[in-house]
Amino acid sequence: MSDLQAELEELLGLAEWSWLAEHAIEGRLLIVAPNLELLSVGLALAEDNVSIVKQWLDDGWVYRPTEAQIEHWTTQNIQGFTSLIVQPFVLAQAPVINEDSIDPNRDRSE
Repeated sequence: MSDLQAELEELLGLAEWSWLAEHAIEGRLLIVAPNLELLSVGLALAEDNVSIVKQWLDDGWVYRPTEAQIEHWTTQNIQGFTSLIVQPFVLAQAPVINEDSIDPNRDRSE
């Protein structure tokens, strides 16, 4: 394990939405899809691995939260996000409580 990876691993933690919301408003919050390992994304950002980060962004696996997500997480007072600070960004993965927490805009008639 590299020193950088060990350092980032120590920074992994749980965060409440109320703390993350400020970063979302400022455009510094990036949501990481549950199929990616948060530490791997943080490491790629920290090492400036542009090609893989660009691929994740293009594929929608790493993205800025939508207004609908922000509203949902705020009104539902969602807690337990896994987070990692990689300056100037804050990476987070939303807790998967039920399908609604994954996609609050999902058509429920499906």
